[in-house]
Amino acid sequence: MTNWRPTTRLRPRPWREPRLVLGVLLVLGATVLGGRLAAAGDDRVEYWAVRSSVTAGDAVAEDLLEPTRVRLSDAAAANYVRADEEFDAPLDELVWAHALPRGSLVEKASLVPRAGRSRGEFPLNVAEGAAPGDLARGDLVDVWVGPGPGDDAAAVETVKVLEAVKVLQTGDEASAVGGSLAQTVLVEVDERRLDTSVVGTVASGHVTLVRVS
Repeated sequence: MTNWRPTTRLRPRPWREPRLVLGVLLVLGATVLGGRLAAAGDDRVEYWAVRSSVTAGDAVAEDLLEPTRVRLSDAAAANYVRADEEFDAPLDELVWAHALPRGSLVEKASLVPRAGRSRGEFPLNVAEGAAPGDLARGDLVDVWVGPGPGDDAAAVETVKVLEAVKVLQTGDEASAVGGSLAQTVLVEVDERRLDTSVVGTVASGHVTLVRVS
């Protein structure tokens, strides 16, 4: 008597299916190609930025710097320090030429040797109500100049002439200047940032101080 055995059916192995293998290869190829295209299209470059705000005259410390990937025009790129560039001098020999708020890119002009930095004291005639009431020594302010009360706003342009300058002194008593109460606010400015156009604009316009830190 012949022993009967059930017939074993061969199951196809998925990894041997030509269509499946071709599909997997197409997916892998598309993934690799997409990654290469994305990398080729990213033309951002790493530049140094500040982790926190810095003040003019402060020492430049390594832990205050962090690389940030940005895209700049050729003209703008020449003004900033790339993360793969060497500084002009060791960091412990450099100070900040002017204040920078947190996250700002580091301009080449922002770093100067300790002995090469020249500071100036610039007096500003500020009318009542054109500066924070609690403005104090050490505050950082932007200096705007524009039309004053009674001036034709359409004929006088409002411009920011100084950015993030430190307040050295505020007037304790208001005095009558041009028919309105005003005070003299003394700010610290890198002399390289001052020119005749800045001085002339401040002298001829209405000064407003905006505190930034």
